[in-house]
Amino acid sequence: MTLSSVLLVLLQVCSLQLMVAAMPKCQLQGDLVMSTHHLLRDLGEEFPVHCRVLNTNISFPDSAFPAKTTNHPQCRQALWVVYESLREAGQIFGDHELPVGEGGVTWDNAKLEDFQNLQFRLLEEGSCLSRVSGSGVLSSYFSNVTAVLQQQESAACGWMALRRDLLRVLATGLQKHCTCFTWRDGHKCRDHAQ
Repeated sequence: MTLSSVLLVLLQVCSLQLMVAAMPKCQLQGDLVMSTHHLLRDLGEEFPVHCRVLNTNISFPDSAFPAKTTNHPQCRQALWVVYESLREAGQIFGDHELPVGEGGVTWDNAKLEDFQNLQFRLLEEGSCLSRVSGSGVLSSYFSNVTAVLQQQESAACGWMALRRDLLRVLATGLQKHCTCFTWRDGHKCRDHAQ
């Protein structure tokens, strides 16, 4: 092998390493997810007792998240569940009116707007996650939520169930899959979604 052949191979290996290092990672910022969780948590009152009858119709599937792990495929799946839940919830916010007044939701409008701004930012940041193949388990959940929202007498409870379950998704992602997110301050994972 000549010196020029060796240099050519070495140059190709270095080029490949640079390409891999320059590829953007498909992740979500944990700090933004945590802020989104906190805004959603502080939006309004707890899940009302009279809405508990809907728990059989609307229940986020526990099987959506992979087992707690830090390996790459399971991280992508966990991030996809967070991303897809935010995306589907955003679609619901866009397609349905929040019931206000008597029998409606009493959410803080400023916090709702801040939540939706962070939600949009996370959806932009995580758009690469839309290519992750997920199961249909989430689509049936969001179909059930939409069906409840379309019924005038249960719409407020449907919104409360969506909020409750979205809080659980964000908390589960932050607690069980913390290392899958990127963190601005470089701190170690700890119990984030409190």
